[in-house]
Amino acid sequence: MGDAYVWVADVDARPEEAAVLAGRAMDWLEGRGVVRSELTQCLLGDELGRAPGPHAARAVAGDEVADVLTSGVGMEVERRVYVCVDLWTATCPHCGATTEPPDSGAEMWSDTWSPLLDALYAWFGGTGPGGAACVRCGEQADFLDWKIDPPIAVAHLGLIFWNWPPLAGAFLAELSAVLDGHRLVTARTGV
Repeated sequence: MGDAYVWVADVDARPEEAAVLAGRAMDWLEGRGVVRSELTQCLLGDELGRAPGPHAARAVAGDEVADVLTSGVGMEVERRVYVCVDLWTATCPHCGATTEPPDSGAEMWSDTWSPLLDALYAWFGGTGPGGAACVRCGEQADFLDWKIDPPIAVAHLGLIFWNWPPLAGAFLAELSAVLDGHRLVTARTGV
């Protein structure tokens, strides 16, 4: 069994407010006992994070958090595109056309995927808008308006829960309230 993580992206956080919101979210997580206050080497790689606290189970849909060395929570305050490693499908909010990739091979990311992927790369690089045009109808739509499964998100603020089970809906609703009612997009993925 390999490493996995849950990402939570605040899709409403503006770049200029992301650091303040990140501090507020981390203070709330610490105050609730979901994470410990000290930074440790509990994340995959060289980054420091916060290990699960005594009440970490309050955050998850199951009843416990894995007790492994890399099971901490990290905060990302930067322009990021959050995706799952699974193949995804995208449905245009205007015409309903769905783009589905082949299972594997050289055609996995074919021309039908190019415009959406190019738009995501452009947004990540700071040169593109927060949306993409449909290859069928040509209409532009924000990334959040596309029906993408598993979900993706473009954000300036995100939390990464390494080796945690899926997060509970009530916990995510409380976190959203801490973040001024911002919309949160979340998914769990492997490495």
